[in-house]
Amino acid sequence: MTGRIILVGLGILLVLSQYQLWLGTGSISELQRLTDELEKQELENQRLASRNDELVSEINALKTDPQAIEELLRSRFGYVKEGETFVRLLPKGELPSE
Repeated sequence: MTGRIILVGLGILLVLSQYQLWLGTGSISELQRLTDELEKQELENQRLASRNDELVSEINALKTDPQAIEELLRSRFGYVKEGETFVRLLPKGELPSE
């Protein structure tokens, strides 16, 4: 009789430990989900680090190179020097937006 109670108790402990492993906190599925989330975050961090490097390069160029400033003004703000004529070519069939 006591042997049977011990076996039942051990069986219950086995079931509880398996529940924790497969379904509970820190389970295999949760570990996989967190691993996937970590990989996505690392890729995003790499993308943002690359973008930061580009911005630092642009800032350094703007601090030291007058041509970089002029290029920025022309491309982003439509700067045209005195005496220049602005010409914009549109692809065939595209109407200008005004």
